[in-house]
Amino acid sequence: MKKFSLILFLLAVLSLSHAEGWKLASDLSFTLTQNQYSDNWAGSELSNITWVANSNSSAEKQMFDWLNNKTTLKLAFGQTHLQKRDTAGDVTWDHPTKSTDKIDLESLSKFTLQAWVDPYLSLRAESQFIDESDATLTRIVNPILLTESAGVMKTLWKKERDELSLRLGAAFREKLDREVLQLSGDREMVTTVDGGAEFVSEFKHIFLLMDANFKSKFWAYQAVFNSKSDELNDDWKTVDFVWENVLTAKLWKIVSGSLTFEMRYDKEQQTQVQWKQILGVGVNYSFF
Repeated sequence: MKKFSLILFLLAVLSLSHAEGWKLASDLSFTLTQNQYSDNWAGSELSNITWVANSNSSAEKQMFDWLNNKTTLKLAFGQTHLQKRDTAGDVTWDHPTKSTDKIDLESLSKFTLQAWVDPYLSLRAESQFIDESDATLTRIVNPILLTESAGVMKTLWKKERDELSLRLGAAFREKLDREVLQLSGDREMVTTVDGGAEFVSEFKHIFLLMDANFKSKFWAYQAVFNSKSDELNDDWKTVDFVWENVLTAKLWKIVSGSLTFEMRYDKEQQTQVQWKQILGVGVNYSFF
């Protein structure tokens, strides 16, 4: 895996040496929802504020006739602030809780050999801004999941408003987790390594009349080995998947609306399929 990471690093250096002519895209959105009630409100409702900030950026370039590189960065963070009523009936603001938290960086190098399928190399890093899994400790950017994959990909069709691509390859994952030892209180980096097969499908569509776009990404991973298989049950052998769908529409100038729906399944975390839905209206600004 170290040799594979070195190859990806060299490709990144090669990209920087040809830094001109990149196709850049970047947008930032901010949504805010607020409910406020007076102190003498007769109902049981309590005030709340929810805010979410999203950033999606990409840089793509045909480096050579045989090499295309695309790097994407997705950032999201949001909090919900709620009021609470104590036993005396007094209302105060509780500590904010996370509603959204994501760091997703991927660099994809595709070898455009004019064949039926194109080989690819990919390096992906996933994390979160704040790790609150331990109530006694807040950790920044933890855990970190690194995925190194190689295989073949195919763009089934690419038109002015539509694009559909598929990827299939072998993948190796390293999960880096800064855990705290219960006895000594010292921090220890725990690394878990597994490997298997990866499948990725990406689709996007632009609605010209509505000034809207739809993006969908399906990712599935089947592990075949795990460095801690002796310490775990067989849940790690189950197929993991994530299906993300985002619909964004410009309503008026910089005001936009968005609908996000995501489903995920990881039996090591939860035995049932998890899902989340976010509907928001806020400010959106495109840098490129």
